[in-house]
Amino acid sequence: MKTTFLTLIFFLNFLSFGQKIIVHVFERQEMVCFRKTSIDSVLMNPDQVYELDTDQTTYQIDLNRETSTYFLNGKEISELPIKCEDLGGGVLKINILEDGFDYGIIINTDQLNESITWFWFTDEMTTVKKISKFEFEKSL
Repeated sequence: MKTTFLTLIFFLNFLSFGQKIIVHVFERQEMVCFRKTSIDSVLMNPDQVYELDTDQTTYQIDLNRETSTYFLNGKEISELPIKCEDLGGGVLKINILEDGFDYGIIINTDQLNESITWFWFTDEMTTVKKISKFEFEKSL
């Protein structure tokens, strides 16, 4: 109960001060199902699994400005608008708003269960990148 309360307090402060979440990604593995399905379904039973990708990428999520900036090997690639949804328990679903695309990241900020999952839905395919090595930075 105490952990839930502290997580709730942290999360409310997190949103109310317009924080940035910076995620440094060091290792990810892409998985694909050749149909539109759920993220969990892809993780449990993918049709194709790619080799580990170790390109260093960074997502800078600015909750105040509602933007996501993507960096590859330290070079800014894009800055796009986002829609942030609180799924509860310290979990944020960040939809990246780019015309014609349905993709984003799910971030679990709970210190005991930190995780990041990238997703992309199309009519014919669901792609998920399971991010296994990463580091969070949180700033006001």
